[in-house]
Amino acid sequence: MSATTEQIAAMLGYAAQAGEQEACGVVLDSGRVYPCRNLADDPARQFRIDPVDRAAAEQLGRVVGIWHSHPNAPADPSPADLAMCECTRLPWHIVSHPGGDYRYIEPCGWQADYLGRPYCYGVFDCWELVRDWYKRERDVSLPRPAGAERDGWWNRGLDLFTTAAEMAGFEWVDDAPQAGDVLLMQIQGAQPNHTALWLGDGRILHHLRDRQSETHIYGGYWQRATVRRARYRK
Repeated sequence: MSATTEQIAAMLGYAAQAGEQEACGVVLDSGRVYPCRNLADDPARQFRIDPVDRAAAEQLGRVVGIWHSHPNAPADPSPADLAMCECTRLPWHIVSHPGGDYRYIEPCGWQADYLGRPYCYGVFDCWELVRDWYKRERDVSLPRPAGAERDGWWNRGLDLFTTAAEMAGFEWVDDAPQAGDVLLMQIQGAQPNHTALWLGDGRILHHLRDRQSETHIYGGYWQRATVRRARYRK
């Protein structure tokens, strides 16, 4: 159910307080608009609700919606908004500051295309592309790597993709590539920090930082950057 005039006014009030950063929070079954701290690494472009604040809100009632603001931009939902609305399985309310407009979305089965996704760490990135492909094409649910909540973990000496692949049921292979094989690449730092999918026709599907998801012919740089290849066995 879309927000009332009073609820929209409350969201806009919190958005004005946040200014150039995205305001965010939850809507409770009582109708209360509850503000939460934004813990995103780039709060001017993204939001991540503080789990402590959300837990405090849940002491007051059941969460029935998520809300956030778009500073200096229309309230139209971004692809990341649409994806996360599906992930949370809750209605989302979006307000624009200082524009003052409002949009409402709810889960409807929306899925992002494999190609042309905007980069948004944790929502649209290389591992999320692998997860989506396996869910749609193989009906396999892969986990998000534990410890990957914050960006740049490879610079802290962590090898989360290797651990996540092994825990998910992948085995390391060195035979002829097969469609669905996952390539771990070392593009930055001392640990593998990028994944790509072998599509079976000499091409890889992947999502580089700050670029749209795309395909490339596998060879040259991509082959040199590959440190291991995994195949799902379960």
